[in-house]
Amino acid sequence: MRATLIATIGVALLLLMRCESETVPAGEILALVGDRVITKEDFMRRSEYTVRPNYCAGDNYIHRKIILNSLISEKLLALENPDSPIKADPDFRAYMDGRKEQTMRQWLYKEQAYNKVEIDTTALKLANRLAGRTYTLQFVSLPDAAAAASWNAAAADGYDFETLSRTLTGTDSIPEKSMTWFDREDQNIRSAIFGAQHQKGDVLGPIALEDDRYIAVRLKSWVDKPAVTEVAKMQQWEDVHTRLVEVAADDIYKRYVGSIMADKEMKLNRDVFKPYSARTAELYLRSAEDKKKMLNRAVWNAEEQVFTESLNDLPGGLPGDAVLFDINGEAWTVDRFEGYLKKHPLVFRSKQMSHKEFPEQLKFAMADMVRDYYLAQKAYDLGYDKVANVAQSAQMWEDHYISRQSRNDYLISVMDTLSDSLALSEIKVLETYMDPYIDSLQNKYSDVIQIDTDMFEEIELSTVPMMVSNRNVPFPLSVPSFPRLTTDNKLNYGRKMGD
Repeated sequence: MRATLIATIGVALLLLMRCESETVPAGEILALVGDRVITKEDFMRRSEYTVRPNYCAGDNYIHRKIILNSLISEKLLALENPDSPIKADPDFRAYMDGRKEQTMRQWLYKEQAYNKVEIDTTALKLANRLAGRTYTLQFVSLPDAAAAASWNAAAADGYDFETLSRTLTGTDSIPEKSMTWFDREDQNIRSAIFGAQHQKGDVLGPIALEDDRYIAVRLKSWVDKPAVTEVAKMQQWEDVHTRLVEVAADDIYKRYVGSIMADKEMKLNRDVFKPYSARTAELYLRSAEDKKKMLNRAVWNAEEQVFTESLNDLPGGLPGDAVLFDINGEAWTVDRFEGYLKKHPLVFRSKQMSHKEFPEQLKFAMADMVRDYYLAQKAYDLGYDKVANVAQSAQMWEDHYISRQSRNDYLISVMDTLSDSLALSEIKVLETYMDPYIDSLQNKYSDVIQIDTDMFEEIELSTVPMMVSNRNVPFPLSVPSFPRLTTDNKLNYGRKMGD
């Protein structure tokens, strides 16, 4: 059995800056804490891409100082605990390797696709004219190429859209949806609808989708709402340019991935895959509440809400040396596959599926995982593990989890009983126990702390609560959660950068 390895590319590009050399930190440096770097971009993203606690949720000067102190405290706790037991945990090391490789693949996308895009002015003008349009579409989903061929044959015989739709769906009701130029639909649909001028009532397709299904579409109507003010026009122009770059980069990257995977063939072992699929479905198709209870208790896993434990630990597991599939004759046993799952949890293309659909979706998820495995190897070959952005991102995630573990260990050591801790609010715990401890670390490491206070004074933050995540990647969180370590708002330690 074969499964295609050239999968849909749904990579969300991180806000990464170009690196000039291995030794030069990437981004505008806001603070240095020993050998750790906090850039302006880190400060902004850690503040705006996560939900901040109420004690620093605003944009006033005091709250911004609490935010900076919190980020510095995260580094201080990591410096204070260089031999944290968490670093020796093999599951944590696998998680960190997976986090790093995900960033490496994102850098691969940036260097091999995004940076190579050039947008034609004519295409930009055409897209800008359509950017304010909202279509009302009628559509009929077709399961495969055979159904699409039958549709085409019937249409050639003179059957209209309504008749074909009623025949295929068994109902007089034709599904409808609206679509704007900026919607992130299947690129083949977007190209068919927005890539040319159309008349109302035009029937498009059947259009081949990226998951091997088809869709026939009728343009029922549309409404144009062009930008009116000069500010709105400029913003729309910039937004259209950004979206065109993303679409073009995805197309370049898809071809790049295809070149890497062209000579690789995945063969599933039916005798092993069938029972393994049934067992995996027991986990992934459980209720949200049941899955929450089954999540590994490790702090990194709880935060990401992903499954990294061995699926084969369920009762009646398959032999670890059983071959699940092979790639060009290279065997992937159950043990090898599940070991890699700790670095790359499964990402399912369909978020809602039945037991009947699950085996096919599992094949796709496995193929996507294998694709990412080879992309990571390519990124290693290109030296992307040494890129400053990749190294700083990995350090940020490691420091975050070490600091969380260190905070928890410290609180356990100084608080009398669990009941005492439960009786206190979070802010009371921070003020009573953590603030004095963090103050002592600020004093201890003051000589190795530098802050660019001029840059800090100019920073402005959004106060809109957000949680930013990436789509279709093993680890969706864009940045670690906000470090709840201190309420201190004094910058009375360290020195000004450049002094």
